[in-house]
Amino acid sequence: MNKSPLNISGPYTHQNLTIFLFRGPDQLDGSHYVPLREAMDTKQVVVHETGNVGQLEAENLSDISDIFIQAGDVLKGGRQDRTIAIDFIVPAKSGRIPIPAFCVESGRWQRRNEESQRLFSCSSHTVHAKSVRLAAKLNRSQSAVWEGVAASQDDLSASLGKSVHAADSPTSYQLSVEDPDLQRSKVEFRERLKDLANDPDVVGYAFYVNNQRNSTDIYTSTTLFRKLWDKLLDVAILEAVSCKNKRLTVPAKEDVEAWLKEAAGAELKDRRNVAPRTRLATKSCNGTVIFETFDTLTEGEALLHTNIIAR
Repeated sequence: MNKSPLNISGPYTHQNLTIFLFRGPDQLDGSHYVPLREAMDTKQVVVHETGNVGQLEAENLSDISDIFIQAGDVLKGGRQDRTIAIDFIVPAKSGRIPIPAFCVESGRWQRRNEESQRLFSCSSHTVHAKSVRLAAKLNRSQSAVWEGVAASQDDLSASLGKSVHAADSPTSYQLSVEDPDLQRSKVEFRERLKDLANDPDVVGYAFYVNNQRNSTDIYTSTTLFRKLWDKLLDVAILEAVSCKNKRLTVPAKEDVEAWLKEAAGAELKDRRNVAPRTRLATKSCNGTVIFETFDTLTEGEALLHTNIIAR
C-alpha cells in the first residue's frame, strides 16, 4: 500500500457508478513509464504471438522508455485475442521478453480477417469484469477466464437488449466491447466523469457499482495514473453498464476509508519475482484481494501500483 497518507475526494456519481479519487504526492518519477496502449500506438513496443496460449513475447524498441503493461490489458490480433495476466515492466531495449497471458477469445486459432497472426495490433481495452480479473490474477485459470468472458458478454447483451457477440468471432471479448451500441451507452458516463483525473495530485481511484465495492487502483506516480486513466475509467463504466440496477444510495467516504484500512492490514499470501524488473505481492483480508507491483531496479524496490479488488 501507498505509505503516504492519501486524501480522498468524492463521491462523484453518475447513475449506478460512484468514483472516489485519491490525492497525494508523487513518490516515484513516472515520466519514463509508457503504458501499453500508448507504446503500441507509437510503435515503441511489439508484442509477438508465440503459438503458446499462455505466453506472449513483448519487445521494447525504445532507447529510453520503460513499458508498463498492466494486468488485464487486452491485446487484439495474433491467433486469438489475449489478456495480460500480471503487471509487467518491459525495460528499454529489452529484446523479446516472455509475458504470461490468457485467451479471451476461445475457439479461434488462425488469422482473423486482415489482421496479422504473428503480431498484435493494439491494446485499447482492459477486461472489466471482476470475475475475469480475479480468474487471471488470483486463480490463474484459463477455464475460469473463458467462463468470466462469456458471462460478461451475456451481462452486456442483457443490459443493452441485444447481442454484443461479433459475427467475425462471437467469443472475442475485444470485439464485444467494440460494439457500436455499447460504445454509445458509455458516452454519457464518460462525459460526466472523464475530467476527474485532470488535477495534478490525483494518484488513484476507487469505484462502486450499485453501491457495492468493486476495485481500487493506486499508483505512486501522478503522471502514470493520468496516462492510465482512460482505460481505468472504461473498466468502471463497463462494469456499471453491465448491471441494469440503478443506485439506491451513494456510498460514503467513510466506507472507502474503512476499505483502505482493511487492505493495509491484509495478510501476505504470495511474493514472487516475475522478471528482472518486476516483483509482485498478493495479500488478502475480509473478502478483499490486494495486488502490489514493485519496480526492483528503483531505489528501495519502489512500489509502483496497488490494485484492490472486492470479491
